[in-house]
Amino acid sequence: MFPPARTALARAARSALSSLRNTHQHQLRRYSSQQPPSPTAAFYRTFTRPVAKCALLAVFVYQLAYFGWSKLEADEVMEEREAEIAKLEVQARSLQAAAQAAVAAASSSQGSGGEGGEKAEKGGSWWPWK
Repeated sequence: MFPPARTALARAARSALSSLRNTHQHQLRRYSSQQPPSPTAAFYRTFTRPVAKCALLAVFVYQLAYFGWSKLEADEVMEEREAEIAKLEVQARSLQAAAQAAVAAASSSQGSGGEGGEKAEKGGSWWPWK
């Protein structure tokens, strides 16, 4: 079917390509089998994953401890603020009671009770002059 020259040329090209492929594969195999891996590469291949896992675990534990410490500190600050607010509320109530007692004493000492005393007793203002 094909002319003889063309067939010989195709066979020669195929054989040259196959020998080139075999040579290339053989060189790769020979190169990898002749040179053992370097000690540095062997060390990193052996210990990279365990070291990375330990580092990741250490970061996770640190973040967990930091979050817990921050939560406890925030709770402590809130308790201190609530205690201070309660103390100030007690102080404000005592001052308000003292002011009302002073207004009552001033209105009783006036005798008939002026307008300022009546306003304080009615709850309009706890300042005696308003």
